[in-house]
Amino acid sequence: METASAIELVNDVIYKSGWTFTACDHTKRFESTIVVRVDYPARNSNRDQAAAGYPQEITTYAEFPLVVKDRTDEDLYAALLEIVMSIEEHEAREFLRVRPTGWAPFHPHRATGMRRWAARNGNTDLLADLQFGIA
Repeated sequence: METASAIELVNDVIYKSGWTFTACDHTKRFESTIVVRVDYPARNSNRDQAAAGYPQEITTYAEFPLVVKDRTDEDLYAALLEIVMSIEEHEAREFLRVRPTGWAPFHPHRATGMRRWAARNGNTDLLADLQFGIA
């Protein structure tokens, strides 16, 4: 797939309300590569927000490099769905907490939570959690 075609296809994707997909050319850095940015609404998942049911809304983002050479349209959409699932998983790991302390055993912004989750998935790479943005 041509990079320009992939960018157009990504920019036309619709998911949930408030989610936007934006792709940009990354070929000056890596051949046949785009960067997909997903901006999405979420809740502030800080521990002090948990008891009140996470009332504070935020908008956050995640960015993912994607090699598009030799991909079909269907391959690209499948890759985008994998990106969506990684975002949803990341958010779930932030919000799963235990009373009364509000401990988040798999929190993706804490080294211990990252290691616990990676160990459960047979993964030693903690870098995947580092591609998520800030509020």
